[in-house]
Amino acid sequence: MEPYLQSEKNGHVLRVTLNRPERRNALSTPICEGLLALPAEVEADLDIRCVVFTGAGEGFCSGADLKERKESDEDARWRYVELVDKALLEIEAIPVPTIAAVNGHALGGGTELALGCDFRYAVASANFGLTETGIGIIPTGSIVRLLRDGYDSLNSMLTYTAAHFPAARMAEMGFLNAVVADQDALEKSVRELAGQISRNAPLALRAAKKVKRALAAERTAAAMGPAEAIRRTLDNTEDCLEGLAAFAEKRDPVFKGK
Repeated sequence: MEPYLQSEKNGHVLRVTLNRPERRNALSTPICEGLLALPAEVEADLDIRCVVFTGAGEGFCSGADLKERKESDEDARWRYVELVDKALLEIEAIPVPTIAAVNGHALGGGTELALGCDFRYAVASANFGLTETGIGIIPTGSIVRLLRDGYDSLNSMLTYTAAHFPAARMAEMGFLNAVVADQDALEKSVRELAGQISRNAPLALRAAKKVKRALAAERTAAAMGPAEAIRRTLDNTEDCLEGLAAFAEKRDPVFKGK
């Protein structure tokens, strides 16, 4: 697997680590391509009964690589956006139960990566947020899946504010299964959950996941096309370009509604 996306199998559990700590594990093109390959890899190995996602260093995932996006032309930017959307959506296609072990901040696409998992555990110090409207775009896949799964209030809070929310607040809003004190407690809790899952019958686990996927897939596919078309109207606006520039320059953006 691509060095920025590392995997290690321990018993029946596959641990996948986003490994760009110097970029807060931002979703580069190679990482997204590795995520897209995961469902087929797990499908081919019946010995895998659970997949755990985590991040290297002190962060889980800072979302899209805005530096890579800013340095591309309009067509390349849109290809990158489509790649990120597809990679994060395909997390749901992994044929066994998945756990997000959120070891640090999970912002933008990092929150969406966790959203795609069946279970979400986080350290108390982790912050979450769908920050896209703060840079002139929208979190397409997250909006679709939150509304699909009945989280209208959570979607509104995350999408419209673009704010950062601590793990405890995310648990109160129903996003997290558990919040633990620190990295050691996270490892222990996730290991116990993965162990409990992996003791069960592999064909039954995959069948249960297939039912869940089938129920969600049709509604997701129906909504994503129109949502992506709406998002694309933002991609080359002055506000979007200003948002990307402001992020790169570490300043507040000045939006003009153009």
